[in-house]
Amino acid sequence: MKALLLLRKVRLSPALKVYATLPKPDGVREGSMPYTAWKCTTQASFAETNPEGAADRVSLLAIAWDRKVQVAKLVNSELKVYGNWSLDSAAIGVAWLDDQMLVVLSLTGQLWLFAKDGTVIHQTSFAVDNLRGDDLISYHTHFINIFGNPEKAYHNSVAVRGASVYILGPMHLLISRLLPWKERIQVLRKAGDWMCALNMGMTLYDGQAHGVIDLPRTLDAVQSAIMPYLVELLLSYVEEVFSYISVAFCNQIEKVQQVNDHSSRSSSVQNDIKEQFTRVGGVAVEFCVHIKRTDILFEEIFSKFVSVNHRDTFLELLEPYILKDMLSCLPPEIMQALVEHYSGKGWLQRVEQCVLHMDISSLDFNQVVKLCREHGLYCALVYLFNRGLDDFRSPLEELLVVLRNSQRESAVPLGYKMLVYLKYCFTGFAFPPGHGNLPGTRLPSLRAELVQFLLEESEASTSSSDRPYLNLYHLLELDTEATLEVLKCAFAKDETQAPDISLSDSANQLVGTESEFVAGGLKLIQEVVDALVCILNKDISQMHEYRNDDDKVADAWPSLDDMGYLFEFIAYFISRKWAKVSRDVLTRILEHLTSDNLVSAEVPENKEELLKKREKQVLSLLETLPESDWDAAYVLNMCENAQFFLVCGFIHTMQNHHLAALDSYMKDVDEPVHAFAFIDSAISLLNEADGTAFRSAVISRIPALVDLSREAAFFLVIDHFNSQSERILSELEHYPSSLFLYLKTVVEVHLSGSLDFTHLTKSDMANFPNGGSGNVHMKRLKDYLKKVFDFPRFLRNNPIDVTDDMVERYLELLCQYERNSVLKFLETFDSYRVEHCLRLCQEYGITDAAAFLLERVGDVGSALLLTLSSLNDKFAKLDIVVSEAMSGMKSSNSGRSKLLGTILKTKEVEDILQILNACVGLCQRNTPRLNPEESEILWFRLLDSFCEPLMGLSNGEKIAEEDHVGTLAEPLGSIDDEGPLIRWRISKSHRGARIFRKLFSRFIKEIVEGMIGYVRLPTIMSKLLLDNGNQEFGDFKLTILGMLGTYGFERRILDTAKSLIEDDTFYTMSLLKKGASHGYAPRSQVCCICNCPLTRGSFGSTIRVFNCGHATHAQCESVEIGASSKGTPSGCPICLPKKSEKLRSKSAFGEDGLVRKTSSRRARTEGSTSVGAHENHNDIVDTSYGIQQISRFDLLANLLKDHGPIQIENLPPLRLAPPALYHDKVKKGVDLLAGESSIDPSKMERPTGSNRQFKELRVKGSSIRFPLKSSIFGKERTRQQ
Repeated sequence: MKALLLLRKVRLSPALKVYATLPKPDGVREGSMPYTAWKCTTQASFAETNPEGAADRVSLLAIAWDRKVQVAKLVNSELKVYGNWSLDSAAIGVAWLDDQMLVVLSLTGQLWLFAKDGTVIHQTSFAVDNLRGDDLISYHTHFINIFGNPEKAYHNSVAVRGASVYILGPMHLLISRLLPWKERIQVLRKAGDWMCALNMGMTLYDGQAHGVIDLPRTLDAVQSAIMPYLVELLLSYVEEVFSYISVAFCNQIEKVQQVNDHSSRSSSVQNDIKEQFTRVGGVAVEFCVHIKRTDILFEEIFSKFVSVNHRDTFLELLEPYILKDMLSCLPPEIMQALVEHYSGKGWLQRVEQCVLHMDISSLDFNQVVKLCREHGLYCALVYLFNRGLDDFRSPLEELLVVLRNSQRESAVPLGYKMLVYLKYCFTGFAFPPGHGNLPGTRLPSLRAELVQFLLEESEASTSSSDRPYLNLYHLLELDTEATLEVLKCAFAKDETQAPDISLSDSANQLVGTESEFVAGGLKLIQEVVDALVCILNKDISQMHEYRNDDDKVADAWPSLDDMGYLFEFIAYFISRKWAKVSRDVLTRILEHLTSDNLVSAEVPENKEELLKKREKQVLSLLETLPESDWDAAYVLNMCENAQFFLVCGFIHTMQNHHLAALDSYMKDVDEPVHAFAFIDSAISLLNEADGTAFRSAVISRIPALVDLSREAAFFLVIDHFNSQSERILSELEHYPSSLFLYLKTVVEVHLSGSLDFTHLTKSDMANFPNGGSGNVHMKRLKDYLKKVFDFPRFLRNNPIDVTDDMVERYLELLCQYERNSVLKFLETFDSYRVEHCLRLCQEYGITDAAAFLLERVGDVGSALLLTLSSLNDKFAKLDIVVSEAMSGMKSSNSGRSKLLGTILKTKEVEDILQILNACVGLCQRNTPRLNPEESEILWFRLLDSFCEPLMGLSNGEKIAEEDHVGTLAEPLGSIDDEGPLIRWRISKSHRGARIFRKLFSRFIKEIVEGMIGYVRLPTIMSKLLLDNGNQEFGDFKLTILGMLGTYGFERRILDTAKSLIEDDTFYTMSLLKKGASHGYAPRSQVCCICNCPLTRGSFGSTIRVFNCGHATHAQCESVEIGASSKGTPSGCPICLPKKSEKLRSKSAFGEDGLVRKTSSRRARTEGSTSVGAHENHNDIVDTSYGIQQISRFDLLANLLKDHGPIQIENLPPLRLAPPALYHDKVKKGVDLLAGESSIDPSKMERPTGSNRQFKELRVKGSSIRFPLKSSIFGKERTRQQ
């Protein structure tokens, strides 16, 4: 019995260990029941999700809670949630089907099959007929939720055994079974869904099928197990579909034979049959490729297609899979059949592409090579030899044989294919394109091998010459330029770059030293050059032989263009010292390069560029070769005729003729940098005697150097001739244009501190064949450009001195050569004599600049008159333009609108608008400095200038045009102020009167818009209505409406701003009033100083209460203040010492007010520092206020000052009224606007005598003249009325 009791005690006390606690997921309904399911699996089956786990076994926990499902794993005593998803309805059961699948039942009768990561595998309903709701599955209600209500619990109502799921209902048992993999395919197969059945088979083969429990674990074992069935499935599909096609289309063919249109209908039926077989074959090919059973494809499936006479259909199906690299090998008989079929169809390029995508090791090499030779698949042939045998020479040999034996038409494409192949091999890329790169170690030997092949003797007939005919000549004869460009690539650097298929692109990046070549590289280059020289020697005899036969000369090779390519190719290698030629050949090369005969392919627009390139080739040749190899005098004569000035300068320099060299360099106007680089180098290298003479010669050539490049000439002067600047200026005085350019550069440097030397760097150094390496000329050029780029630092160490005489001389020249730049110079430069500059501007007729100077000295009226002086002539020109336009226009409204738009774009209208904008800007700048009457005279004179043309004569006549302004060289006082400034008028009989009215309405509108803000609006309205009262209102309708709209808009803005200010002021004042006027209650009934009660008869009759709650006797406070040596109270004597540090930086109370300067929202609690006193016999005594005249704004300012406290009884009561409603104010503003616009014009004073007033404005120098050199372009102020 004791043993029994001991055993029961052990069972009742298990050892529990908590690994983890999972919180309830978000969104779970309170009181819902959770359902769990455990599954223990091995680590191997879980490796795909946790490959690094160390435990042998892994426990999986599935939790279904309301609509949330979680999957957690327990590994090494650690529980982690790695799966979490939601359901459409609440879960009522969960169970593991295996370690990869989870069964979940929902309250709505749905059975879900999930993967452990939450992927839905299958969904079905387990509801039985006539069973709904609670009858679906059994439950109990023994559990109570947190609200005390019973909850339905469905625990232990779902169980899994093997592949079956058992669901226990109240009166029934449901069993759901998971089908094995073979039965799944059979179900689809019996239903006729072959595509889904085949897809299921491929999914099983890939190991991606879910819910499969009767297959091995490893993928290889699965594939071995299902392979026989997959093969049987495919063959059954093909057999059944073939039978269906045979039955269906045989009946259709019999029907077609009975109709009259037999041929067309039969063709349509055959196309349909072929389409059906194509679909079947496509499925079979893709399925076999997927399961890697191409043997089934090329045996059973192919034989079936052959049996129904659709072999060609099957072969055509293979092409897309071959091009996608899905089929990389074919059996020999299939390959032969494919080539024969495609060649019969003329699809050789397509079959060639198929060969390029195949695995050579899996092909019958000899068979495929034979097929490629028979059918001319040369790209495939090259690919086979290169990849299969690493043989790059044999394809060239075969192609060359074919090239020699072909006609011209078929040989050209083959020859270009050879050139592309050679270029790819020389540049290190595999052929055909897109097949990767060649090994870097193979490239040097490959280049030498292929070049050696090109230099070998050809088997072509050489009866016409005793010299051997090399393989290279065949390609040269095909395309000399392209062949030479490809040949250059053979001696390029070993850099793998993306090659350009275009053979005309040159290989620019070549090796620079002999050491970069492979062994024998220089020897190969010399052999190539010698072979090309043989062609040139052969050409001489051929030209003598055919000199009387033009047709033979035209057909003979090499042509003149080909010879040019050969000469340039040989010169390229000679300039790099990689090859040598005889003096005779060198002379011929120089003669060709200095001739003006360009090749026919070179377009005329590139002639200058090509000649410059040839010039630099000649220069590079002469710098490389010793002088004994060429005749200097002969070459100099040729270069002078060819205008190769760089070469001429080089030859003169070699002969120590430095001045002649300088003159040659100066003739090269396209690249002036060479002349200045030569001067810079010669000055530093010549001895003292030669250097002095050379410097004098340079100074005498300064004008020409300035014309060549003013920036470089200026740098030359300050670098080498800074002490002789006076002499240089005197030398330039005889050349005004050169002096102007030089002074312009000086002024630019003075103003900006830098110069633009970009035009000097346009010289393309890459055009030199050797890229400047070891080239004396290029080294000199680089040294000079290095100094030029360091110009800012040089200028800081050597500042420029600009005198007043230089500035005035430059301004005079600027008036002569760049009239449009005078105004900009005067605006940006301020060190000049205004009177002298004004005289120059008047003398040369620079109107805008003269007006600027008049404005600067304060004569604004004369500036405005001068700006308007050319307006009359502009109106006259506009009249001519409008008349010409009206003469060719039909009278219609649409025509007039189009005509107006055209006239607005004319130069005459743009000139008038430019004058108008300049005058408006002048008036706007000077209005703030004038009194209102003077500014109105300025504005109205401008307005009158555009209003006067509208006042045409009633009889239709036009006032004669006279020269009323005179020349600008005359004094300003000679202008006839009494007469009208604008004499041109619009006649009523003018055909374009309507056009002119619209144009001038636009002009006047621009002026009025500029006046708004500077002139009072009533004054503008009075001017428009009174001076133009006899005109049609339509002329000014847009202008007046625009003014009123602007005024109304600004008035509404003003009313809105005023309302906002009033609202804010009221709110602030109300807060201040509340903070200053409410009462305070003491914290206790004792004095905070003497601790005596605040009762009647104790220490006097007055007490003081502070806003902090402390209360004191007035007598105690006086004693405390006296003890602290303060004459005035400064706050609570208890709180103030605690905040002494804060009070030193910022006062805690207002000096004259009641509140501290704090936020308005805190004023309620901290606003008051003292309150009124009360007598012993009265709790509170009313005190009359003595200051009743203080305004509210003064009171607000007083409250915000940092002053000490004062008694509240000394302040007046604050009587505040809320602001008016916003819409009432807006309405009032609109009414006011309407009232102002309805003022009777007759009651306004009409200004008269505008010309006389304007004259008075000009005479009153004290009011509108400004001090000399005073800036009038300060901050403008705007007057708003």
